[in-house]
Amino acid sequence: MELKSRLIQLIEHTSQEEQALFARLSEDERAVRGEPDRWSPKDTIAHLAAWKTRLAEDLAAAARGETPARDEDFEVVNAKVFELNRDRSWSEILEEAAKARRQLVEQVEKTSEAELGGTETLPWQGDRPLWRLIVGTGTIHPLAMHLGPLLVERGEKEYATELQEEAARLLSELDESQSWQGTARYNLACHYALAGETETAIEKLREALELNPELTEWSKEDADLAAIREEPGYKALYTA
Repeated sequence: MELKSRLIQLIEHTSQEEQALFARLSEDERAVRGEPDRWSPKDTIAHLAAWKTRLAEDLAAAARGETPARDEDFEVVNAKVFELNRDRSWSEILEEAAKARRQLVEQVEKTSEAELGGTETLPWQGDRPLWRLIVGTGTIHPLAMHLGPLLVERGEKEYATELQEEAARLLSELDESQSWQGTARYNLACHYALAGETETAIEKLREALELNPELTEWSKEDADLAAIREEPGYKALYTA
């Protein structure tokens, strides 16, 4: 399967998981009014949709030969998105999420395999191929950073783990490089740390850092790993 098809498959898979979770929320959970430092499920949907839309618009601009601008800190963007959407209805936000998914899929479909593997489409790519930014926004961000923690918070740790393991499997199939394989394991380490599975989290982190040492410095400050930071097994990963 070509890379483009796999990316679209992942975006669609992620969207289905989002919908499955949100469909199970009670009316009370849907009605919760979030705060800037504690988002409600509705705020989370709006947040994910906004970043998918933002990436889709950036890709569209690049395709027109324009240089997409990225002049705001992500926390500033998140705060603006929160305020713009906090009073919108549940149905409006769900429609926005569906639209964002369609926009992102459409732009990926229009992007060539060469561009997906290249590093010059967006100014902030650095040495990362475009497909990594797409999968980051379309899959890793929703599943690892939001859906997984939300499920754990709701007491659905087993389901959250199944979701993260399946996502890691799909992600690992995109690229056989040690760097990417390490990234996939790192996401699992974060999930297990948040889920209170200390030993598994440390083992996944060990695997991740061996495969991708570039993650080492970030892992020392990543809030997702805070729960295991004082563990002897964690500390042993950073001793010479």
